[in-house]
Amino acid sequence: MVHGQPALAFTAQRCATALGIALCGWICAPAASASPAITTFDPAGSIATYAWNINDKGSIAGFFYDGKHGVTDAFLRAPDGTITTFGHHRSQVTAAYGIDAKGVATGYWSTKNGAFPGFFWKPDGKIERFLAPGGANGTYPQSINDSGAVAGPWYDDVDTAHGFLRTPDGTIAEFDVAGDLYGTMPTSINAGNSVAGYFTDGNGVAHGFLRTLDGAITTFDAPGDAGGSFAQGIDDAGTIVGRYADADSIDHGFLRTADGTVTTFDPSGSAGTWPQGINDKGAVTGYYEDAGGLAHGFVRTPGGTITTFDVSGAAQGTFPNSIDRRGAITGWFIDSSGTVHGFLRSP
Repeated sequence: MVHGQPALAFTAQRCATALGIALCGWICAPAASASPAITTFDPAGSIATYAWNINDKGSIAGFFYDGKHGVTDAFLRAPDGTITTFGHHRSQVTAAYGIDAKGVATGYWSTKNGAFPGFFWKPDGKIERFLAPGGANGTYPQSINDSGAVAGPWYDDVDTAHGFLRTPDGTIAEFDVAGDLYGTMPTSINAGNSVAGYFTDGNGVAHGFLRTLDGAITTFDAPGDAGGSFAQGIDDAGTIVGRYADADSIDHGFLRTADGTVTTFDPSGSAGTWPQGINDKGAVTGYYEDAGGLAHGFVRTPGGTITTFDVSGAAQGTFPNSIDRRGAITGWFIDSSGTVHGFLRSP
């Protein structure tokens, strides 16, 4: 399980993912004096809100737990703050993980037989379902680009993860990384239909991968990786962001550029760093834990400057997950009562 991510996010990676040292560079700068505004939000009836992805127009997709009805439903939050919720009428879980520039959301819903289908939700309210051909135990979209191509994992009848890329014409290409004894997990797709993610080898160790449009797959590890490399996001230039674990099982952030150069980083005072998203300008967001185990948000500029932040009232942690081209960040935070809420940090 990816440390710090909500239980449902792990379900989305396994049963519906999500909610990812020798050269490690310590780069940090103080926050600007004028802090960006942070808006918090919850869909009506929510007792746990996970804001997952933001598009370049400021629309947010995610999911929430409806305490009254005992189900998890998806939501879309428009730039003006209007929230639209939806859920499949026969499903206990409907979760949105990605949203494109047209406001089309993608995710999955649960079924009694375990063959969870992926879906597209369109602004007119129509839902289109789809399944990877081998997805006996579910098809779980993780990321959508602005042309409508989607990537994520599907699970076979013995519960092993495989990758898929679905292009806008409905064609689904299934793929595996060579040596992925314990599965292939795509996490992000860019405008050129390059897919980033990670796979797990026969020793149970994770490695990053990049699959380009022609189907070629390159694998990689961050310098100092002793406990696995987990690619979490990719921008249009082919830069991949993620995390890796060192010999002491401490997590650190990394950036891998298209030429294969890897830079490692941590916010000052980090006892564990989990980058979650990258925008097309190369800015990165995610969270880190301090020595006391409390999670804080961060944003790293393309030049390497790191600014940290917390949502007011985040007594139990701030967890950024996605950043748009303007620098707007969305994610969730946990208040003193343990309730999870969504947030938007303006650019």
